[in-house]
Amino acid sequence: MSSTDRTTPPDSHAPPEFHEHEHHADVGSAPPVKAMTAHRLIVLGVIAAALLFVLFIVTIIPRRSVENELRADATARDSAPAVQVTTVHRASAASELTLPGTIQALHESAIYARVTGYVKSWQADIGAIVHSGQLLALIDAPELEQSAEQAQAQLTQARSALGLARADLERWKGLARDSAVTSQELDQKQAAFEAADANTRAADANLRRLVQTRQFTRVTAPFTGVITARNVDIGSLITPAGATSAPSGAAGVGGAASAGNMFRIAQTDTVRIYLTVPEGYATSIRSGLEAAVTAQGIPGRNFTGHVVRTSHALDPSSRTLLVEVDVPNRDFALLPGMSAQARLRFPRETPPFLLLASALVIRSSGVQVMAVDGKPGSSDATIHFRSVRIGRDYGGTVEVSDGVSDGMTVVLNPNADLLDGARVHVIATQGIANPSKGASGPK
Repeated sequence: MSSTDRTTPPDSHAPPEFHEHEHHADVGSAPPVKAMTAHRLIVLGVIAAALLFVLFIVTIIPRRSVENELRADATARDSAPAVQVTTVHRASAASELTLPGTIQALHESAIYARVTGYVKSWQADIGAIVHSGQLLALIDAPELEQSAEQAQAQLTQARSALGLARADLERWKGLARDSAVTSQELDQKQAAFEAADANTRAADANLRRLVQTRQFTRVTAPFTGVITARNVDIGSLITPAGATSAPSGAAGVGGAASAGNMFRIAQTDTVRIYLTVPEGYATSIRSGLEAAVTAQGIPGRNFTGHVVRTSHALDPSSRTLLVEVDVPNRDFALLPGMSAQARLRFPRETPPFLLLASALVIRSSGVQVMAVDGKPGSSDATIHFRSVRIGRDYGGTVEVSDGVSDGMTVVLNPNADLLDGARVHVIATQGIANPSKGASGPK
């Protein structure tokens, strides 16, 4: 045995401190490694299993729920047709209505002659502003003058005959008291006096008539206004029947056909516009309602008028109410004959229902809608046909006066294959804009 083999081995009974010092001397400064126990391995395995279970719950179950919803939605889509719907609602109580009209003079009159004669002179031409009682023309009527002189002479004769009859009656009354004449003769004198008195009063009335007629040789303005037509010239023959010897070219002076009148006069310091209001708004129009007026010939300027009266009755042929709007025109900017638009603002007592026009179904039985019974998005919604009554038509939107209720859901662009009671699937809801504000006349 060599010396090496005889080297004494480390004492196996040495303390642990001795072995630790010996190990560190071999591996350097590395820390000691302890072996993992079985208990620790079990705890880590349980934690990992719990984490995997939670991860399964978080990812798999929601995915299954989404798959179920998609499967149910696909099943519903396959079994019921998809439709788009809209909701019916009432229009706003505050409403505007714009209607067309033609501006007319507040008062307009044609002036005719009352006597036969020739036009001696005229004092007002077209465009002239005249006042009430102002002289427009003079008519030379010599025959009327002679008739008046004759009537004056006849009145003088009648008065003389009346005086003689009165004197005779007084004398015969005195003779009758003395029984010198009979009662019959007295009665004859009384009758002669009464006849002379009647002749005198008739002659006086005839003279007054001729004097009054002679005043019509002065043609005057009946009210303050502007001359819009002059159909006579100096020397024109005028008759009370409307005949005139004015040449046909004279009609062009006034811009209108003569029709036998001498002048046309219009009062335009205030103008009027007649509007035809549809039946649906007739009950909301009141006297005093303000109207904003614009004229096509005066762009950029607004005028304010008021409703002064209505016809209080609808025209049976058009179902419209005739309304008069008066507009002050102090500067005479508005001319009769202009085209105008009047915008009325008023609250409606019973606002109508509004519905998109694409929801209407035109059938032989009349106008109908497809009402949807069920919640939006529900696959078991059903439709039912309902007859409706249409009011005003705004193009894309219509007013419905009967057959629907507030909040009702109806089908848009309905398919002709849909039947009453069919199941549908609602995919979208489209709203309705309120077109009643600023509405125009009926279409």
